[in-house]
Amino acid sequence: MCSRFVLKSTSKTVARLLQLEKTLDWKPRYNVAPSQKIPAVLRPLGNKQREMKLLQWGFVASWTQGGRLLVNVQSENIGEKPLLAESFEKWRCLIPAFYEWRHEARETRPYYIRMKDGQPFALAGLWAPQKLEDKTLEVCAILTTTPNEVVRVVHDRMPVIVGPRHYDLWLNSEDVRDFREIEKLFRPYPADGMEVRQVSAWVNNVAHDDEKCIEPSNEPETMSFDF
Repeated sequence: MCSRFVLKSTSKTVARLLQLEKTLDWKPRYNVAPSQKIPAVLRPLGNKQREMKLLQWGFVASWTQGGRLLVNVQSENIGEKPLLAESFEKWRCLIPAFYEWRHEARETRPYYIRMKDGQPFALAGLWAPQKLEDKTLEVCAILTTTPNEVVRVVHDRMPVIVGPRHYDLWLNSEDVRDFREIEKLFRPYPADGMEVRQVSAWVNNVAHDDEKCIEPSNEPETMSFDF
């Protein structure tokens, strides 16, 4: 589903968005891929202060053959695996992003989906310290939900987007552990605030990480975006 995303905002912009006193520095990213380190905002248990950490994007799903990398988690299925259920209860995070969706069928056609005002936003994530062989990694995954009218044109899932007034509700796992209290956050983000455009296949190469990744495609549109 969401196998690439964009984070082109400065750390200062993200600090304002997510109300952080301290942040990390990074270069603008236009093609963030699974297994890479990404900034995430969390509030550790027993700590009232939000903090930003670099987490590896993708849980190692030890319950699957070969232990595939789990970069997206369907919000409806959080309770199915003990690791995900524990992460939901203890370790929730927000992942600052713009948004990009890359089709992974026979014909790879990437799309750039963003807010109409061009501002970054926060994706709901789960994270956990995951012990793998002789080391412990701090890993994370993005929660997904059913799509709104904009995203439905290109996919049947979209990330869970958390609005600023719900940051505390999502991050404060110490105070809110009842799934029913935060289930409303899993509703699709309103479509009228978002837009989509087809971009070129340049983004399909993970080595490409520049503004060309989000430039409009010169190829004919393959889908109708009349909303």
